[in-house]
Amino acid sequence: MSKYLETGKIVGVFGLKGELKVLSDSSTNRFVKDNYLYLGKKENKLTKVKISSSRFHKGMYLVTINDLFDINLVEKYVGCNFYIDREELEDLEDNEYYFTDLIGLKVINQNNEELGNVIDVLDLPTSAVLEIKLKNDKKCMIPFVKEYILDVTEDTILINEIEGFRW
Repeated sequence: MSKYLETGKIVGVFGLKGELKVLSDSSTNRFVKDNYLYLGKKENKLTKVKISSSRFHKGMYLVTINDLFDINLVEKYVGCNFYIDREELEDLEDNEYYFTDLIGLKVINQNNEELGNVIDVLDLPTSAVLEIKLKNDKKCMIPFVKEYILDVTEDTILINEIEGFRW
């Protein structure tokens, strides 16, 4: 498990005053004025930045950092990610997980058969959904609800493979 948790991705700039368009990976708003986050393309080369301003617009956060209020000073950050240090996070309750920690986990069924690996987690209104790349290279989706998810360990997700799940 890495020291940092991705909390958003810069997908573009907005206007001329240095606002960055950010897709958030977090259910908690981390883009609050005067909050500190880490910015970079790779987790091992991060820079600590201060949020100067933030507002929500059309499903994205518009964020300025380090008082850089000019598009020419921030365009280079498009494609970078925001991260938060795990030590700054609140403790999770039992059976709560950060989506990023589920990606890459091996998925097995109740018969201990390996099905594939989690490649993404979608946060849908009804529930989170695991996107799994199966061993035969097909993809499938499984709701992240107790009827299907039996156990989650550090490296494995045990699912209840019901009839009709065979791919």
